[in-house]
Amino acid sequence: MSVITQRGNLAEIVVAQLANRIDSGLYPPGEKIPSSAQLCEEFGVSRTVIREALTSLKVGGRVITRQGDGVYVTDKDTKTLNFEISRIDDIRSAMQILELRLGVEMQSVALAAARRTPEALAEIARAYDYLENLESDDAQVEAQADFEFHLAIAKATRNPHFPRFLEAVVGEISFDLVLKHRQSARTYQTYLKKINKEHAAILAAITQGDAKAAKNALALHLEESLNRYRAMLDEPASSEIAE
Repeated sequence: MSVITQRGNLAEIVVAQLANRIDSGLYPPGEKIPSSAQLCEEFGVSRTVIREALTSLKVGGRVITRQGDGVYVTDKDTKTLNFEISRIDDIRSAMQILELRLGVEMQSVALAAARRTPEALAEIARAYDYLENLESDDAQVEAQADFEFHLAIAKATRNPHFPRFLEAVVGEISFDLVLKHRQSARTYQTYLKKINKEHAAILAAITQGDAKAAKNALALHLEESLNRYRAMLDEPASSEIAE
């Protein structure tokens, strides 16, 4: 099982704190931030941790080093990732988003398996239990609960861009989920058992720290929808293979 070192965890915490101070204006653009020695004392960490944190902020364009003069907040505005697409209402568009989602979530579940914490696992388990025990005939409510399960996994990666991506395309994902949750009464209970079994396999793999099994389970979970869409459009079936 791959784990992040304690030093890495501490550096992440320092990065988050300093980035928050920059975002809030406590450290405004162009201002010099406290010295490494001051930050070491304030956060109670080693110089190595502070150095790693500052390097991360430099790579992200949040701060710059002025030789012999210290570290300063960058003057220019940093650009955040914006992912915007027009709202979809047809099968082909839903299929295209699902193809993109499959690629992103294959990595998401693998990282979640490698980096999961007890708190992250508890959040995924809560989302799973909520969906499994949900008693509702509202496809929108069920779709949202389904989405929250995948969002909890994205958060477990400890990479904020994964949950941001899912939240950016939540409307498009919901289109697909609502379609799946609007099964006929005759087949719906069978469908619910199947999807809960697939979610359980994903949760189990992440809990065990098995990235390969998590990717396989996720692929089985999403590729069926892709193949169903492709069949509707009379296109070749999916050939994705989980590694």
